[in-house]
Amino acid sequence: MYLWEIFVDSQHLKKSYRITAIIGFISKGIIYLVIGIFSLLAALNMGGESVGTNQALIFLKRQIFGQTLLVLMGAGLLCYSYWMFVQAFKDPENMGSDRKAFLQRFGVFSTGLVYIFVAFLAFYHLFTYSIDDDKTSQYLDFLGPHLLSIIFIIVGIVLGIQAVILILGVFRGRLLDQFNLEGRRNSQLIRRLGQFGFYSRAFIVAIIAYFFLRAGIYTGNHEIKGIQDAFSFLEQSFLGRALMAFTAAGFIAYGAFYVLLSRFRNFEEKE
Repeated sequence: MYLWEIFVDSQHLKKSYRITAIIGFISKGIIYLVIGIFSLLAALNMGGESVGTNQALIFLKRQIFGQTLLVLMGAGLLCYSYWMFVQAFKDPENMGSDRKAFLQRFGVFSTGLVYIFVAFLAFYHLFTYSIDDDKTSQYLDFLGPHLLSIIFIIVGIVLGIQAVILILGVFRGRLLDQFNLEGRRNSQLIRRLGQFGFYSRAFIVAIIAYFFLRAGIYTGNHEIKGIQDAFSFLEQSFLGRALMAFTAAGFIAYGAFYVLLSRFRNFEEKE
């Protein structure tokens, strides 16, 4: 009887992890779908504008039942962070404990921290009545220009490494393998969406890394840049709107990939 109770508890925990992960996947997917759709409309001159994560949350707030949407989004992103931490510490899918697995689990943990910030950003917008889209990082000026330059250079290097890791991970197949889609219906379609989406995200991360490095090394302009700024940069580049549209489509694919994971991902342990 005691062994049966342990089995039941284990199955209950796995089910709770799965439900939490599914809610998180959908929430993350919606954010990237909003970013991608609005940026694509802007690239096609169809009334949209390039947006980032913050602007996507503002868009949700302005809809009917906007505050309810923000609560659901914030809670969903906390679920996603929780699933990242479960993978990092409890390893429910048996990633392992060797060097490669440790790096993978550390990356998962870092992702969890990022989406905790995004979740609290969603909750922050619940209690704000006016949005100042032009607000910059002037509140960091107390650190001094020299220290800020060093920080921006470090952030730029870290983001550049992240972009390279994303590209190599998708190219070699390891990044998508972690989602454990093998044997699932439509797995090849989902993998193609994921590949396109991850390449696009890596491209945007590389541009943001360039912003930070340029600010830290050359300009001394310590304004924090993000996804919206990266899309605006693409719009003003040589290929302009075509490149912006292609990358925005990649973000739509990235968002769709995470939404589809809620239906098709396999949560069984890897052999």
